[in-house]
Amino acid sequence: MMNVEHDISGQGDYFGQAPALASVFAPACWMSGLADELLLSRLALPGSHDSCAYTVEDSLAKTQGATLAEQLAQGVRVLDIRCRHEGDVFHINHARIPLGLMFDDVIAACAEFLARYPGECIVMSVKDECGTRDCTRSFARTFELYVERHARQRWYLGDTIPRLGEVRGSIVLWRRFASDGALGIDLSNWPDNATFELDAPGAQFVIQDEFRVPVEASIDYKYRVIEALLSRKEQPETPRWIVNFCSGTGMGANPRKVACGDDRRRGINDRMVEGLANHADAHGTIMIDFCEHAQWALVHAWLAQNVNRRPSSA
Repeated sequence: MMNVEHDISGQGDYFGQAPALASVFAPACWMSGLADELLLSRLALPGSHDSCAYTVEDSLAKTQGATLAEQLAQGVRVLDIRCRHEGDVFHINHARIPLGLMFDDVIAACAEFLARYPGECIVMSVKDECGTRDCTRSFARTFELYVERHARQRWYLGDTIPRLGEVRGSIVLWRRFASDGALGIDLSNWPDNATFELDAPGAQFVIQDEFRVPVEASIDYKYRVIEALLSRKEQPETPRWIVNFCSGTGMGANPRKVACGDDRRRGINDRMVEGLANHADAHGTIMIDFCEHAQWALVHAWLAQNVNRRPSSA
């Protein structure tokens, strides 16, 4: 794995003052030296798929081995949070499996991190995972009440893709739940197991979330669809936020096997680290299972893609 701090130390025109760069571009604060005018969609943002599924040992449910605090400290900046709305509160789930955490716990972890590193931001995908049960209000209203209760934590709830300078110290909402009014970037029309384009009112996306990997041999197909999106050439008139899920699962290939491989077949994470050498211009968000695999190699390799970004208004 490349030494990110060393490799970018000569990039003072982009990352900030070159003499201080080696000391500030650690994974915990990698955004802090970037230009304010950069759109988040133009950055290489590492994300964790089903970010809180580190609390269980079920082989089909577990997708991470590190806590939220550890993920953020190692450079992860997009969190995939799945909520069960029951009793007017959000329980954190993976499908129907409770993970033993509450939404308050998630916000607290993010707030603690951003208080320590105010030059960073966090993108949070909040999904209605299970529907509403025994509640007196909508999912959207309960979300708004969480924002009000944690008033010291700033959120970006606009419907357009923000520039980094607008959202430092903030949580940026990707909304994967219904709302009667404008509330964050609307990704609620998310199809199942597909590669698709999604045009929210103020933001355009292309997303690969083909998660079905029924047998080990299907890992090869999964890598091909990831690489196809890495190779996508954007249309200048309609730039899109690229979101590429590296995760996959099936009865014959659980999430760890897909991500980390075994002695018979290499996993997606190792293939991606090697394959990024052919995609120097790739950007957007990749969503990773078992981010900590091989000492966070894929997270750190994707961060290194930001060496090739330049301040841009496009």
